[in-house]
Amino acid sequence: MEVFISPLDVISWSLIGATLGLVFSWMPGFHIYNLLALVVLLAPGFITYNPYALPYFALGAVVAFSFASSIASTYLSVADESLMLMLFPSQRYLMLGRGHSMVLLYLIGAFGGALFLSLFSLTIGVYVMPVIYNLFSPYYTWILAAVVLFLFLSEWPKEGDREETGIKRLLAAWRQILGGVFVFFASGILGFITTYTGLLPTEAAYARLTPLFIGFFGMSWVIRNLLSRKTLPRQNTKDFVETHPTAVMNGIASGVIGGGIAAFFPVITGGMGALIGGHMASGRGDDTFVVSQGAARVVYYVGALLLLFMPTARITRGAVAWLIGGIYTPKTWLEFYYAGFTIILVAAVSFIATLYISKAVSKLLSIVSYVHVSLVVAVFLVLLTYIITGLTGILLLAVATAIGFTAQAFNTRISYCLGALILPVLLSMTGTSGLLLSLLGIG
Repeated sequence: MEVFISPLDVISWSLIGATLGLVFSWMPGFHIYNLLALVVLLAPGFITYNPYALPYFALGAVVAFSFASSIASTYLSVADESLMLMLFPSQRYLMLGRGHSMVLLYLIGAFGGALFLSLFSLTIGVYVMPVIYNLFSPYYTWILAAVVLFLFLSEWPKEGDREETGIKRLLAAWRQILGGVFVFFASGILGFITTYTGLLPTEAAYARLTPLFIGFFGMSWVIRNLLSRKTLPRQNTKDFVETHPTAVMNGIASGVIGGGIAAFFPVITGGMGALIGGHMASGRGDDTFVVSQGAARVVYYVGALLLLFMPTARITRGAVAWLIGGIYTPKTWLEFYYAGFTIILVAAVSFIATLYISKAVSKLLSIVSYVHVSLVVAVFLVLLTYIITGLTGILLLAVATAIGFTAQAFNTRISYCLGALILPVLLSMTGTSGLLLSLLGIG
């Protein structure tokens, strides 16, 4: 039996999803994937009573998450794989008392990315995306390998010019590069073991990489905050930024390119896509970089889900799309148009709400010690990991934290920790997973 879908229903479901996304997504370590999985698990009636409720609820939640999760990465130095590139700029802005300004720059980029995504998808995107899909889909393995190679080749030694002699400068430079190689393969082997063994209980299989990413990109930075025992200056919460329109436009263009690459090509994450987009658009400066991260994140997460609604493509990308795609199949163009409208509506609501959340967190950090806040965040991350994955997850969290901290010790890219996701997929694509299983003695 076909169920009628009205604009009021779409708005209601998307705003409910946006509300939950805004409430939870600013919390450190909480990912929208976990929220949606819990909704599907705990509220099956929500799915069955109307087939259109879940997809628009999820779309609203993902848009809100793309905006509000910038709070944790800015003030608490906790990010997922698509925001870890923003950690260093966030630390600089925060120590200058400009954390709220950085959030505002991010939101400008995020709204620009949402606006572009909707307009592009509803116009020429419906004709272009199927062509691109048919053109590139046979070469996914080579594209992923090229992205990994680019990740290493684009690493520029940061410490070589600080030493006194040429030999010391050379050793310092290679220490950083080889540290990156070590982090990539160490995280890759950890991800491989987690993926191909039954370490985690069956009910936590959907979140098998959760303790790893919390350790890589969250706990390692929180521990650094605790060790440094830094004190934050008073934060300026005025809704004002000093930047040039060119920097904003360049940042949005860079983010759209990077986020589009990550949304379309499997396994390539938002952080990797943003890195590529930044090089392609020649973006320079912290302001441009932060704006690009906002645009990239929205296009990455929301764009991947929007592909599910596109009538001419029917491409499934990302965990949310796979979760929703198993329950919902779009049938009309109207559903696609509703999705485009939902993105703009929820983006506007999330922009305003995230600004107020940012002001509240800024005032909190002016009252409470940053060390104490970091300690609370650390406890929260451990509890979250235990609730989702049990005691084994805590062990994996500890190992992942050590690897993430190693990247910081070598002053190399923390994005190399994405080896936990990339290496198992590359080995599977090339048919060499069995060889590594045998070498590790788990085959």
